[in-house]
Amino acid sequence: MTRIVSFVQNLSLDVVAGAVISSLFIASLFGVHLSINVCLGLSIAIWLIYTLDHLWDAQRVEGAAVNPRHAFHQRHKKRIIVLTAVIFIIGLFNTLYLPLRTIKLGIVLILLSGLYFLYLKWSKSDRAKEPFAALVYSAGIFAGPASLIYDWSLMHAAIFIQFFLLAYANLMLFPLYEKELDGKENMQSIVLRKGDKKTKRFIKLVLISSLLLSLPIYFTLNRNSALVFVLMALVLFVLLLKPAFFKNHKFYRILGDGIFFLPGLLLL
Repeated sequence: MTRIVSFVQNLSLDVVAGAVISSLFIASLFGVHLSINVCLGLSIAIWLIYTLDHLWDAQRVEGAAVNPRHAFHQRHKKRIIVLTAVIFIIGLFNTLYLPLRTIKLGIVLILLSGLYFLYLKWSKSDRAKEPFAALVYSAGIFAGPASLIYDWSLMHAAIFIQFFLLAYANLMLFPLYEKELDGKENMQSIVLRKGDKKTKRFIKLVLISSLLLSLPIYFTLNRNSALVFVLMALVLFVLLLKPAFFKNHKFYRILGDGIFFLPGLLLL
């Protein structure tokens, strides 16, 4: 069972599933329907972005990686590159069945992702890696639903900001748990740059902002969706407050990435 979980996490399949569930949740809030092809396109886009990111991190490690995910991408580099090429071709074929507006927003997402990888290549400190990655992720799960609506409101923007805040907090939490691994691999992270205390304070600020944003969503849009956002934030708060427990039991990634499955409760 542990091997299966590790395999799913190393290939970011759990992240992809969470992104699709979150996108379907957003579509339900917006009153639009996502086709199978739109969901497939999102799955491919998110998987390619995360896989290329992991390959890039694994390549930057000097010698053998100690981080299990980086080590996995080092060991299976050639196979993953071949798989990436095949998935990319499937994605190109899938665009034939997507609405034109979805394709246009997809191109914007590709450009945004390209800027993200250029930033990783040329930046020496990676200071904006976490917010940039959170922006790319949020844009990815919004691309499908947003392409199917014509009248935007402040509440649509609030939902986008909410997912950005949660993704941002999520991406800052993991370096707290993997500080020793990042240090051994000489990898830059917000924790190694700012230290534990400053990072924790900033994560708390982001999560409190998320909780406050849930209030107008609760009173003006959808009460159940606001409660889901609160639950997502509270899970991250628990991970922040009890790192020793979740690190010892290796639950932190399951729970951290698992928050994006929680919107599925409303889809049921």
